[in-house]
Amino acid sequence: MAMASLDGQSISLQGDLKFPNIVNLRKQVEGFLGSLSGEVVVDFSSVDAVDSSAVSFWLCCLRFSQRNGTQLKALNMPKDMQGIIRLVGLDDKIN
Repeated sequence: MAMASLDGQSISLQGDLKFPNIVNLRKQVEGFLGSLSGEVVVDFSSVDAVDSSAVSFWLCCLRFSQRNGTQLKALNMPKDMQGIIRLVGLDDKIN
């Protein structure tokens, strides 16, 4: 299971960012992003595991934030997720 919590301008992610959990997590995070402006930190420090759908989740969050006028900053992104992002040539999506 994956969950998100909001604290000011920071969204903390918890659990497994894997395919079965991504759709609900994305809806939850986009709900948070819809109510925020400016720079928003997304903290991955409590994420237990990721797969390639976590990268898709991050890209969707980035697109949503661009449309919404917010800027996302990743904090403590898992090394496995960074590796997938680099493997597919999207290094600029890691900040």
